[in-house]
Amino acid sequence: MKFGGRQPGTSITFMDAGSAESILQLAADADGLHLVAFRLYDSGGSLAAEREGLEHYPDGVNIHSSGGELLLAVPKNAGENIQYRLYSRDGDLLTSSDGIRTMIYQRLRMEGVGRNWVAHSRS
Repeated sequence: MKFGGRQPGTSITFMDAGSAESILQLAADADGLHLVAFRLYDSGGSLAAEREGLEHYPDGVNIHSSGGELLLAVPKNAGENIQYRLYSRDGDLLTSSDGIRTMIYQRLRMEGVGRNWVAHSRS
């Protein structure tokens, strides 16, 4: 999945369908600036990193688990592919992408309407 190419004012949210918890949100604001919010868990279900509000990362962002597993890589260049491994708070793998192939598992829910991170982030 490429980070760029999103229409201004749109977003996509990756959620744990079991808990309705938002794990990752990618958005483009009204000016087309790319924004990210996340609550990333590792394969053991431990919280690895969290940014509740949508933020712009002009230099990109890489998040790893304490064991070194790549959980999120948002490149500096919006035209490049995002890489991620999104786990639930139970440690279940919801989806993963190496930037080319994406695997989607049973508990993943994706929403492409609205931009209200707070409404989806608390369970």
